[in-house]
Amino acid sequence: MRTDQAPFTLPMLVSGFVAVLVGYSSSGAIIYQMFQAAGATPAQIGGWLSVLGLAQGIVSLGLSLRYRMPVLAAWSTPGAALLATSFHGVTLNEAVGVFVFANLLIVFCGVTGLFARLMNHI
Repeated sequence: MRTDQAPFTLPMLVSGFVAVLVGYSSSGAIIYQMFQAAGATPAQIGGWLSVLGLAQGIVSLGLSLRYRMPVLAAWSTPGAALLATSFHGVTLNEAVGVFVFANLLIVFCGVTGLFARLMNHI
């Protein structure tokens, strides 16, 4: 890429926006049901979906700028479907705790290289 060229062109930005929109909206109903099953109010669900959307956008944009290639951060639709069916009878506080703990494990595996070593072993 030439150095005098803009980092992103309009077609690149539009393509990225469409990819994020499709990825976000395709799982939105499942995520909504998951939060509903955990006992969240409509206001809480709306707030979480907004924050998730903003976080995905910021992370996608940051990684794309950093690595100078399109990077899309998204959630796992099959994982969300599994959680939506598993949250019946779980309190909202317990559901949040599960998310926090799972994310801490993911960060731990990424920082320590544990997951990479496991994949190399397999």
